[in-house]
Amino acid sequence: MKKNKLKALVKSTRKNTTETIKATLVAQLKAAAEKLGVASKKTTKEIEKSAKNLAKKLSAEVKVDKDALVKAATEAKEVAVVKEIVAVEPKAAKTVKPEAEKVAE
Repeated sequence: MKKNKLKALVKSTRKNTTETIKATLVAQLKAAAEKLGVASKKTTKEIEKSAKNLAKKLSAEVKVDKDALVKAATEAKEVAVVKEIVAVEPKAAKTVKPEAEKVAE
């Protein structure tokens, strides 16, 4: 894999990690604030701001395994190609079975 593509994959992985950490922190802190009864717009805004900063710091320390990332990207690309091929192949025509006639007693 080219160096530029690898850098892009690492960057997108870090961004996804940051967003995941931020979402988790915000959800847990909002729940805690509601339990304590101090939930307000101002508190919510401060929680989101602080969670964003903390998520940036935490995700900066995360080490991305580049070999695993390349392998996962390659596998995902292969799966996408297979799905595209399957979507292009024509499917067999459905056969319509004649309905059985009811016999009157």
